[in-house]
Amino acid sequence: MARYSEEILDEIRTRLDIVAVISEYVPLKKGGKNFKGLCPFHHEKTPSFMVDEERQIFHCFGCGEGGNIFTFIMKMEKLNFPEAIKMLAQKAGVSLPVSEKQNSKNIQEKELIYRLNEIAADYYQKNLFLTQGKSALDYLLKRGFSKEIINKFELGYALPGFEHLVNVFLSKKITPAGLFKAGLASKSTKTNKTIDYFRNRIIFPIFNLQGNIIAFGGRVLDDKLPKYINSPETLVYQKSKNLYGFFQAKKSIRKQNQVIVMEGYTDVLMAHQFGVDNAVASLGTALTVQQISFVKRFADEMIVAFDADTAGQSATLRSLSLIKKAGIKVRVISLPANSDPADILLKKGKQFFINLIERALPLIDYKLKILIQQFNPATTEGKVSIIRELFQDLSAIDSNIELNNEVKKLAERLRLTEDSILKDLNRYKKGDRQLPRISTDSLVESTHINAEKILIGSMLQKKDQLEKILSELNVEDFSIPEHQEIISVIINLKKKGERISVQKVMDLIENPQIINLLSQIILKDLISLDSAALERSIRAIKTYNLTLELNTIKSEIEKDEKNKKEVTPAMLQKYQNILQKIKNMA
Repeated sequence: MARYSEEILDEIRTRLDIVAVISEYVPLKKGGKNFKGLCPFHHEKTPSFMVDEERQIFHCFGCGEGGNIFTFIMKMEKLNFPEAIKMLAQKAGVSLPVSEKQNSKNIQEKELIYRLNEIAADYYQKNLFLTQGKSALDYLLKRGFSKEIINKFELGYALPGFEHLVNVFLSKKITPAGLFKAGLASKSTKTNKTIDYFRNRIIFPIFNLQGNIIAFGGRVLDDKLPKYINSPETLVYQKSKNLYGFFQAKKSIRKQNQVIVMEGYTDVLMAHQFGVDNAVASLGTALTVQQISFVKRFADEMIVAFDADTAGQSATLRSLSLIKKAGIKVRVISLPANSDPADILLKKGKQFFINLIERALPLIDYKLKILIQQFNPATTEGKVSIIRELFQDLSAIDSNIELNNEVKKLAERLRLTEDSILKDLNRYKKGDRQLPRISTDSLVESTHINAEKILIGSMLQKKDQLEKILSELNVEDFSIPEHQEIISVIINLKKKGERISVQKVMDLIENPQIINLLSQIILKDLISLDSAALERSIRAIKTYNLTLELNTIKSEIEKDEKNKKEVTPAMLQKYQNILQKIKNMA
């Protein structure tokens, strides 16, 4: 009978979630910390079958059956242990050794790599605090990293030169063959000597979920290229399956039910230093299917915080659809231009970054923001290109309420009718991939957008109305990003005690499209407002935002009902409260 190592069993357990596996056999509902359902092993009318997601175990308090993911499959499928392992390994995408001999050899090689990596990490870390490592330590401290965070993530330094680490291992009677397998050394193309893989670089150890060091990242101290290099792939390290910082972040990720994915090692270090300790980094530019599946076991929401440059935006766009497809709630932090999370935390502080997280954009909203930068939404061609790029994401929405909500926002943002978008979307779903047939004939303007323009014009020309509007509405209450930018400039001028005028606001806005919009508002859209008309405009905006919130809750309720989950009283009460507020606005 085949026997499998504990490491293989751990890898299967890591990749599979017991709740997801058991849910294929038994409908489960969340009840407190655990999940509950009718026991599949005996007949019962009242659920007594419990699944503990955190501990990855199950137990029936009716018949006494219990165990882990392997036990469950053995009982359900009437399999022996090795057969259950094979079934779950296939589901998890884990390759099993073809023989016990191969299994034993793989275990030994992996254990060797872990041991060599530990020795290397200890050596690198000690270097950082030697005289030879002063430049590297000074670099980290100058970048704002504390010694506590340096120690927590076990940062180190690879000395200049070709054979420092190699000599350490040779002194311990470790052959070059083992170093090659671990990715710690390579053959010189010039001398054919065994040389250190990392040289004159700050070292970032990469841990697996169990806390074993599986690889390293190395960064230069100056601007030489390549700036970063990572260990080559080995028996224990495949970059598409791992995330930097996950070992240090996993407790916080489970607690918050949320993971923040960043691009770089230093972003993660700074996030943890500032207490944003559910942050991890992809080991490449875009997230992979395997990384997303791994995260799904620990959290229901993923926040993407890639750099604001073009490469970062491209990586974000490539990742978003994969995350959404995996069934994880996804939002994107809009980082200021030419900045990364580490810069923002150092310059603006934790609360500013937390505010960015709270204002993170859902998938379609973020894509729309990027597409508007690429295509001119004022032209028919621009509208066509933007809608065409979003059809795939719209088609993936299975909730009618959520779809209608997204289409409504798109229609308002692009000044189109909802019907024109839905007609083209239905053609797309039927396989018609021609350009959308929208035209400027479908241009519309909703009540709340018109109200926003009226209030902006009033704020710029009527001081008494400025005070009234700002006491009732916040920047986030305005639905159009361009409107939000105008309001932000007005608020900043007011805080500084400076005179507020159309010209002053225009001087502070760099985007020519927003300046065009502002001039249109002032010259065309502004009407004289009495107090009743002002109240109507404010009410229109509040009603719109409450309706969006109501539709979101409707979508959540619809999703729970579809998944046969119990709708909580708190959610129903929230729905009723918002509905009442909308009625009071009428």
